[in-house]
Amino acid sequence: NINLAPSFGFDQGYDEYIYLAPAVALYLASLLFRTIRWQVLMRHMRPVKVRRLYPVVVVGYMANNLLPMRLGEVVRSYHIGEREGVSKTAALATIFVERVLDALTLLFFVAVIAVFVPLEGVADFLSDRFGLPWPLLVAAFSVPFLALFGLLMLSALFPRVAAAAAAMVIERLPGRFRSPLSHAAGMFLEGLAPLRDPRTLILLFILSVPIWLLESGLFFMVGFSFGLDDTYDSLGDLAVAQVLVTAIANIGSSIPAAPGSVGLFEFVAREALVAMPMASVDRAVAGGFAAVVHLALVLPVVVLGQVFLWAEHLSLRKLSQTGQEQESASVAGSLGLEDSET
Repeated sequence: NINLAPSFGFDQGYDEYIYLAPAVALYLASLLFRTIRWQVLMRHMRPVKVRRLYPVVVVGYMANNLLPMRLGEVVRSYHIGEREGVSKTAALATIFVERVLDALTLLFFVAVIAVFVPLEGVADFLSDRFGLPWPLLVAAFSVPFLALFGLLMLSALFPRVAAAAAAMVIERLPGRFRSPLSHAAGMFLEGLAPLRDPRTLILLFILSVPIWLLESGLFFMVGFSFGLDDTYDSLGDLAVAQVLVTAIANIGSSIPAAPGSVGLFEFVAREALVAMPMASVDRAVAGGFAAVVHLALVLPVVVLGQVFLWAEHLSLRKLSQTGQEQESASVAGSLGLEDSET
């Protein structure tokens, strides 16, 4: 039986929350790199300055933290479409590419660390907690993203074939859906255009590395608040462990569920930290660590996103309702794919 309710361990005396300030700063810096990467993904549609994109990214992440089923992605694509006049469906396709790149980057981190750090114990531990054999667990976390990336690459490299395949499916639907879905499919394929350029693809992967290293930095800094720097033999071991926890927690909680993946993220992060081979961390302390990390990831973005919305005289409710109403017909086909993202 798995106890999903975290034991926060706040009574352990780890109250040095001064480290939360640099932790949050690192995360906001990671959002800046996300903005730069998104700018690269959208420059074939319209060049947009980073200072105009950054608020849209923050608002999108705020919406993801407050709305279920990752509807923040729809909010972000609608918001950028209204602000910059780009295709909302093509923008949604670029966001979908972002999510796949994120998963592949995290899998890359795990693979590189596995060369130097024996992770059999982690795999066995997580296998026991999830009730799946570890090879099946590894496959469940990796194969879908690798397959999705392959499908996106094929669609980008052979757009006519992809369009024809989409048309075959659309033709089987009622007549009133065919025209908007055909248009949406075309716009979605337009959003995949950057994947055709090898130099752009390499740049996207390069930009993905600091995104997740900076977010791992948030985990690392929060670890000081819980005394993990004393638990591990060296800061290097702590840093490696936090990169692994970041990767496992984000991949493991990628299933669209509660707003902000509340509950699932804490559970996966807690179990991943307990399973690390470099040190023995009490589950109560790990639960508190996971809860504070998630709070540091969610709360500052919600506050900053609300500030950006106020500056534009907008509200999240109005933005999400209007976006869903105006885009429901044109992106219906795309949303079916979006449910599989990271």
